[in-house]
Amino acid sequence: MDDLPPEPTPDNEFYDGNIPLIAQTDQIASRQRSQNARALQEEEYDTNHLRRGMAIILNHENFELMSKREGTNRDRDAATAVLNSMQFDVRVYNDLGRDELFCVLLDLASEDHSDCDCLLVMVMTHGDDDVLYAYDGPYSVDKLWESFMGNACTTLLGKPKLFFVQACRGSTFDKGVKLGCRDLDSDHFSSHKYVIPTTADLLVMYSSYKGHVSWRSPRGGSWFIQALCVELETNWKRMELLQLLTAVSRRVAYDYQSNVPSKGRMDAMKQMPSIVSMLTKLVYFPLKLGA
Repeated sequence: MDDLPPEPTPDNEFYDGNIPLIAQTDQIASRQRSQNARALQEEEYDTNHLRRGMAIILNHENFELMSKREGTNRDRDAATAVLNSMQFDVRVYNDLGRDELFCVLLDLASEDHSDCDCLLVMVMTHGDDDVLYAYDGPYSVDKLWESFMGNACTTLLGKPKLFFVQACRGSTFDKGVKLGCRDLDSDHFSSHKYVIPTTADLLVMYSSYKGHVSWRSPRGGSWFIQALCVELETNWKRMELLQLLTAVSRRVAYDYQSNVPSKGRMDAMKQMPSIVSMLTKLVYFPLKLGA
């Protein structure tokens, strides 16, 4: 008897053992899609919590032994409005003393942030080389975040902790090309030292570069906070945070310049914000429906 013809094989399908290669390809593609989805999740901080999170504004206008920071309430009000629109739970504190300020931060760290995406703290005050000023005296800037580092606040572990500091960081003026005119004063006082802690998921954005003054208008508010509020209001729904903060830096660097002709060494000066990021993922603020 003649041998039977070989078993027919479907057109355009190849076999490897008993499993069609086309099926293997489909399985590989499916696994790749799953891996890509997991990788995307790993690249971005989780924003699926019920709440955006707490936003604390520490606003200092009056001081026991220092000049009044005129214009800061304009910053406070602008920041409050934009953070509310971003669906943060906003708390505002004015002119706290050191002990009161530390209690606010410790109490905040002791709260349950399990259903929050992140934490945001904004400070507007006098400052100098690595210190900030409460109503009644100076404190190291790292006091702002030390209560939220490591296991100090377990419900914020793995979540972004964002700090924005409007204050001078020294007495150096930054010379630059004239781009515009504003009436301004500065936030500069005596020097102290501290060590910036290194911790995951922390971002600190300073209004100026280390050692330099930070500018504020008694009528219009500070360059940095006003630029930050404009960029947040315009782009918080669509931009990743570091991209947005780069736009803030660009706005401050290019759109502002001091106008103090009566004080030559202070006239036509510039300002450069500084970002210190220990973030490990991308930060987005998607709109929370029903929040």
